[in-house]
Amino acid sequence: MSHTFDVIVIGSGIGGLTAALTAARYDKTVLLLEAGKQFGGYLNPFQRGKFHFDPGLHYIGECGPDGRFRALLDKLGLQDMTFHELNPEGFDNYRFPEYEVTMGKGLNRFAETLMTDFPKERDGLARFFDLVHKTDEALRALMRAKGFVSFLKMAPHLPFFIRWGKATLGEILDHYFKDPNLKAALSGPCGDIGLPPSKLHGLIHLSVLLHYSGGGYFPHGGTKRMRDIYVQHLEAHGVEMKRFTTVDKILTEGNRVIGVTTEKGEEFRGRTVISNVQADVTYGMLDSRHIPRKLQRKTDKLEYSLGSVCMFLGVRETCDTGFIGDKNIWHYSSNDIDALYDDIYDGALPDGSSFFLSCPSHKDPAGHSAPEGHYSVELVTLAHPKPFEQWEGTRTMKRGEEYEAVKETMAANLMAAAEQYIPGLAEATVTKEISTPVTNFSFVRTPQGNIYGPAQTPDQSGPWRFDMKGPVEGLFLCGASVISAGIVPCAASGLRAGRASVRHLNGIA
Repeated sequence: MSHTFDVIVIGSGIGGLTAALTAARYDKTVLLLEAGKQFGGYLNPFQRGKFHFDPGLHYIGECGPDGRFRALLDKLGLQDMTFHELNPEGFDNYRFPEYEVTMGKGLNRFAETLMTDFPKERDGLARFFDLVHKTDEALRALMRAKGFVSFLKMAPHLPFFIRWGKATLGEILDHYFKDPNLKAALSGPCGDIGLPPSKLHGLIHLSVLLHYSGGGYFPHGGTKRMRDIYVQHLEAHGVEMKRFTTVDKILTEGNRVIGVTTEKGEEFRGRTVISNVQADVTYGMLDSRHIPRKLQRKTDKLEYSLGSVCMFLGVRETCDTGFIGDKNIWHYSSNDIDALYDDIYDGALPDGSSFFLSCPSHKDPAGHSAPEGHYSVELVTLAHPKPFEQWEGTRTMKRGEEYEAVKETMAANLMAAAEQYIPGLAEATVTKEISTPVTNFSFVRTPQGNIYGPAQTPDQSGPWRFDMKGPVEGLFLCGASVISAGIVPCAASGLRAGRASVRHLNGIA
């Protein structure tokens, strides 16, 4: 490839896929480079026998007719990507030793349930959900703010940001409530961001509640179809795509990008570069003279999100998964969620004290994930990279007996914990696979096997996250480092980066 591309995209997670397709739809020449053997990042499924598993997507919001993600897909011409709506009466079930509650479509229903269960906290709940709606209004205004005039329209929201802009979820909950079970219930989906209430940026958590307020969804055909539709459209728009291609340097001339080189010694020329790789890794590909001191300090002290341990099961229909249906079970062995996270940060191996459990076969009625007479079951729990450090850099399926023994110990604990919801699960299991943070690194190349990019603490969220524009002309970022973690924020960042590269190429930047 001796010619120069308009856009080179590094990494094919949903941010990179979206960025590449965005630029291609503006008739720009695009090269997409992926280090792994398959495109898709965390959208890349895997197969064991006749079972298909989706490691990186368990449900998603804003896919309805008025949803933000549906609108984004339509802008990209992806009308053929469709979704199954999970039970609107309840798709998230938060379970604690002394309390359980289910959240479904519509925050008002969730609020009414909590007010009935906690009548003494009724006033606090009314003010809390009012704060949730104010968060929605303020963040929408912030996203629309471009230029001095629109910035002035932000003035009514400034007191809100001054008061809550750097508050943790724990601080918000302590401000409104006293009952520990109620605080735990409202913290239930914090696993979607992977931080305990005392560390999690409060407005990010409220944004998660808003994200699912319009319902929960799962892609028809799972992540495989989702990824494949992207790839088909990229091919139709002439995007050149290369797998097994690890970029190691972003080339510059003066203060502008001119291309990239790979670990195999290949060189590709590009007028702009969009990196879907995490920000600190991206900046490690640049000559250090291009990195301002402030940015270098930011990357040096960066805190990653946690990794994960996942158990993927193929099971016979002889075990009853009807209790789960298409909802998610969030199991917590204590209403003190911070204490459960303390064990994780101390490096304890997952023992079944907290986990996320779902049955993708019920989320995709077409039955893509399992053969007839069987179901797929997935269990996810968070994990620190510390217990797995000795296997960093080793090849998958080649990590030795000690690693396999650790996985079997975790699997036994998680299986026993899951059987309280699916009796007879172990006996009905015909296929079992366990992943760890080193698995994540092997397939997605995320530092320390993290699953949410930079941790969403108050100091690493909102305006304190990484900017879409890089420190050199023509370099742009997308993915979990930019807006936030998750399918929709990463896709939105890809759309923005793709458009920014087009504006730059058209001389409007």
